[in-house]
Amino acid sequence: MNKGFVFIFFSFFLFTQCASENPDIRVVCESMPRGNFLIKWETFPPIEGTVKIFESSAPDSFNMFSPIAEVEINKGFKEIFSVKTNKRSYFQLVFNRTCAVVTAERTVPMQGLFNFRDLGGYYNTNGKQSKWGKLYRSSSLSNATFQDARTLRTLGIKTVIDLRTDSERLDNPLRYLAPQTFNFPLRGIPITNYFNKIQSKEMKIGDVKVNAQDMLTFLLEKNSDFFIKMFDILLDAGNYPVLINCSSGSDRSAVAAALILAALDIEFDQIIKDYMLTNESIEFSPYIPNQSIFLQDTEMQEIFTAQFKVHKGTITYPFNRLLKEYGSLENYFNSDLKLTSKKREKLKEIMLY
Repeated sequence: MNKGFVFIFFSFFLFTQCASENPDIRVVCESMPRGNFLIKWETFPPIEGTVKIFESSAPDSFNMFSPIAEVEINKGFKEIFSVKTNKRSYFQLVFNRTCAVVTAERTVPMQGLFNFRDLGGYYNTNGKQSKWGKLYRSSSLSNATFQDARTLRTLGIKTVIDLRTDSERLDNPLRYLAPQTFNFPLRGIPITNYFNKIQSKEMKIGDVKVNAQDMLTFLLEKNSDFFIKMFDILLDAGNYPVLINCSSGSDRSAVAAALILAALDIEFDQIIKDYMLTNESIEFSPYIPNQSIFLQDTEMQEIFTAQFKVHKGTITYPFNRLLKEYGSLENYFNSDLKLTSKKREKLKEIMLY
C-alpha cells in the first residue's frame, strides 16, 4: 500500500469519526500579515487534549505524519506561518487523534477580481461540513489579470458557470478560459433601471432594500430552467472544482450560492453569513457608465453605495416566500428544480465531508 493511499484513508477515517461523535467543533482561518494565518477553534462542549495542525496545497490530501504545529485544545488558537509559497494553503486540525476538521482562508486574494470566495467550511443541520476547494463564487472573470488567471489555474478550476446576460458576455468576455464554461443568462431586473431612478432622484435610500428584495425574488422565481441545469452540472463529480460568476458576484451568484447551500441543508444563518461577506469586498462595478455622476451628489452617493451593499433581509425575503408558497424548501426543490431527495443525497456525497 503506498503512502498517498494511507494519507487519504486515514483522513477519511478521521472525518467519519468526527461526523458521528461529539463534540461539535467549529474552526475558522484568517490571513495575517507576512504570509501568516490565524487559526481559531471552539469545541462544544469544551474538551481537553491536543490538536495537531497539518498543511497542504490540496484540500483532500494531507501528510498525516508531518504536523506543522501541536498545541493544547483549550488554547483555542494558533498562528501559523505557511510553507506553501505561491499556492493556496489548506489546514487540517486533528483533535486528540480522533476528530479532524479542514479549514482555509475563505476569501481568495485576487488582483482584478473581487468577491471571490470558497464555499467550503459551512456546516449543515447534521453537522457535516461543505468541502473546501470544490465550489467558488466570484465577480466576472472578465476583470481577471494575468496573476488572477495563474491563481485560477492553481485552484484547478475545471468548470465555470457564467450567469451574465448575452450582452454582458459580448461586451466583457472572460479573461480566463476553464476547460468548460456554461452560459446561463439569468433573467433579472436590470440594475441600470435603479441607477436611472437614483439619477432622477425618484429612488430614495429607503427604497434600496425593497428593490433589492424584489431583484433577488425575481431571480429566484423566474430562472428555474437555468437552476435545473446548474444542479445537473453539480451532480457530476467530474466537473469540480466549479466557479460561479456574474457581474459583481453579489446578486445572481448570491442566489445560486444560497440555493446550493440550502440544497445541502446548510444552516440558514451560515447562508446569510456567506451572503453578507460581500460587504467586505465591495467595489463599484467597472461596467456602470458615468458612475462619477452618482459620487458628486451626497444624496445620490448614499443611495448608490447602499445599492451595492447587501442586506440580510434581501436574502431572507425570497426564501421566506418560497417557504410560504411551498411549505418547505424540499417541496420547492422537488417541484420546481427537479432536485429529488435522491439527487440531493448524491450532491451531499460530492460536496460534504
